[in-house]
Amino acid sequence: MNWWRSRFTIGSRLPGRPWYQIFWWDAWSLLCLIWMVVLYRLRMVGFEKVPRQGPVIFVSNHQSYYDPILNGLAVNNRQFTAIAGQHLARFKPFTWLMKSYGAVFVSASAGDKGPLRAALSELEAGRCVLIYPEGSRSFDGLITPFQRGMLLLLRKSKATVVPMAIAGAYDVWPRTRTLPKLTGRIALLCGEPRSTEDVLRDGPEAAVQSIRQELDALRLEARDMIRTQSRGRYPQPGPPDQASPS
Repeated sequence: MNWWRSRFTIGSRLPGRPWYQIFWWDAWSLLCLIWMVVLYRLRMVGFEKVPRQGPVIFVSNHQSYYDPILNGLAVNNRQFTAIAGQHLARFKPFTWLMKSYGAVFVSASAGDKGPLRAALSELEAGRCVLIYPEGSRSFDGLITPFQRGMLLLLRKSKATVVPMAIAGAYDVWPRTRTLPKLTGRIALLCGEPRSTEDVLRDGPEAAVQSIRQELDALRLEARDMIRTQSRGRYPQPGPPDQASPS
């Protein structure tokens, strides 16, 4: 299986990082994969398209606290750096765990360029970053308008942009629940990789809108896939069945 073969492409997965950090990621990923497959029949489609070398910006919608784990499992051959808000560092065990995987905690205060500098530094080193351009988890499973930080990152970096959409995680663990449900279905779909030059070809505003529309189309496709494979049992009908408003 590609998932297992990719475990051994060490050099391209995380350039410049120590080997023990890579294998620590692997150990945790295996446990998480078992958890997600057993409880949620996790499906990940199209991720063989992810470039095996060079800087990559993974752009994902944000539905639940599960999302960083799901994103990490999907792009198994290219470990990423998650740029996390400093407010998430209040719980020390969580902070230690996140930092052990290379997460960078930055201030999210207005006008602060810490997240941008951290992301650019990772990309310049040939590594990958994961961004949630919505800025926070969705309240209804739809994709909310993107914050402008993504646009700045696209304009200042020379990386490959890879959209990946999550479906079903909102139904399993919405913002209104303290703990996730132990039943449900989750799927992820990968879009076509594109260079930042190609993404920005029609201008910055068009680029942001294009990525958002592609993510939403992938999200709806993944949701339909869940419903087909579960024979209509999952997910329950609701707002996420609709296209996200412009």
